[in-house]
This record gives sequence, C-alpha cells and structure tokens, in this order.
Amino acid sequence: MTEPTIKKKKPGKKERGDYFCLDLIPDPFIVLRQDGKILDANESCSFLLGSDKRQLIGKNFKDFREFMKLWKKADQAVLDKKEALERITFQNRNFEVSILPFEADLEHYLLRIIFKDITNFLKLEKELLRRNKELIIINNLSSAFISSDNIDLAIEELMDKVLLITDFQTGWLLLKEDDSFSLQISRGISPELQQNIEKGALDSICADTLEIREPLQIIESPDISKMSFLREEGIVFLVAVPLLSGKGLLFLASRVGRDFDFDFTSLLTLVGNHVSHIIDKIRMFQETRRLSITDGLTGLHNTRYFYRMLDVEIARTNRYGTPFSLVLFDIDNFKQLNDSYGHQAGDEVLQELANILKSVSRESDTVVRYGGEEFIIILPNTLEEETIYLADRIRNAVQENIFRLNNSEKIRISMSGGIASYPRNAKDAKALLNAADTALYAAKAAGKNIVLCYEGPN
Repeated sequence: MTEPTIKKKKPGKKERGDYFCLDLIPDPFIVLRQDGKILDANESCSFLLGSDKRQLIGKNFKDFREFMKLWKKADQAVLDKKEALERITFQNRNFEVSILPFEADLEHYLLRIIFKDITNFLKLEKELLRRNKELIIINNLSSAFISSDNIDLAIEELMDKVLLITDFQTGWLLLKEDDSFSLQISRGISPELQQNIEKGALDSICADTLEIREPLQIIESPDISKMSFLREEGIVFLVAVPLLSGKGLLFLASRVGRDFDFDFTSLLTLVGNHVSHIIDKIRMFQETRRLSITDGLTGLHNTRYFYRMLDVEIARTNRYGTPFSLVLFDIDNFKQLNDSYGHQAGDEVLQELANILKSVSRESDTVVRYGGEEFIIILPNTLEEETIYLADRIRNAVQENIFRLNNSEKIRISMSGGIASYPRNAKDAKALLNAADTALYAAKAAGKNIVLCYEGPN
C-alpha cells in the first residue's frame, strides 16, 4: 500500500513519531491509517490501553479485540466521509467514541479516534431516570388519594395503580387492627381465597414478615405449595411488602414465575413505602372527618352531621316518597343531677346514656347528641306508629339502667321524648324540628318520663 503523504515536523522538534501535538488533548486520542495501522496516540490513550506509546505506534488497531465494533464503524465512516459516533464499555468504563475521517492526500484517508469518558454522565443519567421513575410512581399513587373524596374508592384506585406499576394482576392489602389483620381491598382472587384471608389464613406470615423487618419477603414455591388455599388458586409467586411502622402488608401474587432482581426489589420497596404514606394520609383524613362529625364527650354524631343527614333524608323522601321520623329526647331533671353530684358525674351519665342509645337503636338510625342533655335520633323509612314503639323501647332501657357515679353512687334517670314525622308533620327541616320540640315540651308538661307525638301547634 502506498504511504499517504503527510507533512512531517520540522527538524529540531521532538521526535516522538506523532503528526499532531496530541498530548495537549486530555481525552484518549489515536490516529490511524485507513488500513488500521496506528500512526500516533497521546499519553491518555497509552494509559487507557495499558501500553507504552512507542509500543502502540505501528500496531494495527484491528488487533485489539475490544475495538472490533469500532473498526466496522470506522470503515463505514471512511465510506461515508463523515463523522461517526459509537458507545463502548472498556475496563468497566463507558466511552463515547468519535471517529473522524480526514483526507491525507487525494488517495488516502486517515482516522482520528477520540475516546470521551462518559461513565459519570451515564451514572447521573441513570440516577435521574431512576428519580424520574420514582416521581412518576409517587404521582400516580398519590393521585388515587387526591382525586377521590370517597375513602373506599381511593383505596380501590390505589390498589389498581399498584398492580399497574408493578405489572401484577393479583394483589391484596391487609391492615393491622389490634392483633389481627383486616383485608381492605383485593384484586384478581377468588371468593374462596378472600374468605380464607379474612379468616386469618395469612396472619402468621404477616406477623413473621413484620418481625423480620426486611423491605419485602418472598414466599417461595415450596412454602406456597404447603398452603392449599394458595395452591388451589394457582399462585406460584407471592411477595409480601411490609408497610412502614408495621401498619400492615401489601401482597402481590402471580400465577406465573417472576424474575427477581435488585431493580424489582427497589420498585416494590418504593411502592410499599409510598403506599404506607398514603394509608397514613387516609387514616388521618378519616380521623379528621370523624372528629368533625363526632361529639367529643359521648362519641355520638354531632349537630353538624345531624343537619347534613336531615337534608339527605328530606331529599330521599321528596324523591321516593318514603317517610321518616325524628325523636327528640331530653333527660329529666338533669340540672338537679348536676347540682347534687357535680358536672363530672353528669358527664359520666351522658356517656353511659350514649352507649344505651347506640345499643338499643337500629343500625340504620342516626343517633346524635343535640346539645347539653338533649339527644335526637333520625329514623329512616319509619312511620310515626313504629317510631313510638322504638322510642318507648329506648326510654324503658334508660329507665331500667342503674347509673354508677364516681364508681360508687348508684342512681336511675328518666327521659322525655317528642316525635315528629316528615312529611306528615312538617314540610321542611326547620318546621320538623319545631314539631319535635313541641311534642317534647308537651311530654315534659304531661309529667315527664313519657314520649308523645306531635299533634299540632297547640
């Protein structure tokens, strides 16, 4: 092959065999002939290849097996007469390699090859991608809670998003309640498996997993095969992800095998941690909402909740024609009780009375502390005649109960009550409350310890 004509350095200059002052370039740099013969290289390139510069010059670039991929790219670059880029891994470092063909004379091309170390850049890029993925996951999961005022729907949406993110089709969420675990939501399981979980079939696994305090626990196939309720479900892979502070566990299951690696572990740990935070927010929201509609002393609903439910019942009656009734109770001679035994004793009576009202009332009824010693109950879909029976049953239960004051004194109390029904006795909420209050006033005037129905303003 005819040697290309290249302008040599002037006599007196450093004779190092190089055609360019390559050592000024910090990145590894090498000059090749078109057939691959190395014409020159800088000190950085010598260091990278682990060889003295004088030993490199004259060798053929194609003899380096690690660079065979580059040589194919170099051939193409000469044919195309334009720069080519390639990424390679060499000695556990990542490089972006620039291959720059240039014309040495009319017949020959030389190649300049520059190795740009991008190891740190790729690490940063990978970290940014990881964080971006985490943000996407966090935003997706958080939107389940933010987008819904209905807590049950929020938990359902949260579970659906977890399955989507983790690429599972089957999973369930267990939250710890005292010494047991309550199934909150499940996806992709049979009624039989759901029933087994609700009966505590996984409680021992839950307790063991929380005790180990690992980010997650893989239940292996041999262990799964020993549990008939999982085996019959066709589950071959099961992972339990503990929620923070031992609040519960997220279970993800598969009916086909799953690969398990560091990225998978990181993903599930991230998901588990964020689900924990969302569950905390849901519980806080539930508690805040409960406190906003609950009387602090008795634990019954407060007037805020009462007025809301009263509007709901009126709207339901107006739409479907189903009547409802109110019972307004007032403790007889309660001021005398407070004066005789003190306000603390009075509070104890109110608390015990609230328990009686809740236990005797129906599940569908709304029991409210209306204020002071007054209590009001909304009885949906209940006519006046049935309301009288229910109200008397409550009054009798209170009259027969023995109240203990300060853990020593025993007393009995009585209540009077007034009943009003919608729409029979009133056409709006204000008129209905006035009717119940009028009936209560009549019961007090009739000698107390009695329940009367509204019979008109007089």
